[in-house]
Amino acid sequence: MLSAVGTDLHIHLLPGIDDGSASVQESMEILTRHYASGIRRIIATPHIRSDFFLNSRQTILPAFEKIRAEANIRYPDLSLGYAAEYFADDYFVMLLETDDLLPLFDEYVLVETSMRTEQPYFRDILRLMIDKGWKPVIAHPERYRPWWSNRKIYDELFEMGVIFQVNLLSLAGKYGPREQEMAELLIQQGKIKAIGSDLHRTVQYDDILKATQNPYFSELSSQPLLNRNEI
Repeated sequence: MLSAVGTDLHIHLLPGIDDGSASVQESMEILTRHYASGIRRIIATPHIRSDFFLNSRQTILPAFEKIRAEANIRYPDLSLGYAAEYFADDYFVMLLETDDLLPLFDEYVLVETSMRTEQPYFRDILRLMIDKGWKPVIAHPERYRPWWSNRKIYDELFEMGVIFQVNLLSLAGKYGPREQEMAELLIQQGKIKAIGSDLHRTVQYDDILKATQNPYFSELSSQPLLNRNEI
């Protein structure tokens, strides 16, 4: 199932610090299902945004430690790490200017923008990231509704060198038909270079398995991916 991907680099696994897993028990249930599905590396990516989830190393590390010890005992061959999913706001710019970021690995940083309202300065933030040596990984580009009617944005950002990360839940139609359609189109165009589950709760897992039955998942997982350090 997910062994072709190997790594989940977008998942809200850490308990109690954002809108993801609510408890250590739920986190371990998600880990168990991921492991059974073939995942062998997980990078937890809690939200960091100034208006809802003002997380930092000081909140993320204790939540990570709550599950790391148990995960090491149950699944010694599972690599577990943490980063963040940053919302591109003024607070993120402050962190960016001081190089106080939690990358997925190396220089790759997961970042998102508003799904309902276009942020005209988003591209400026991406350029600043690139100028400072970071490699932007845009979370779930298929979900940004303002981009659907202005699809040249995808071309422009792709040409900038950013990496698009698709959600498995989009391929399962979890968010709606438009999101699934856009995810499949971006895969068809060769623009998707990373896959993430974006799992928040255990109850979503059946949709993750459903996504693996989508022919576009097979097509994408056979291509070079950031998940396998091939980008």
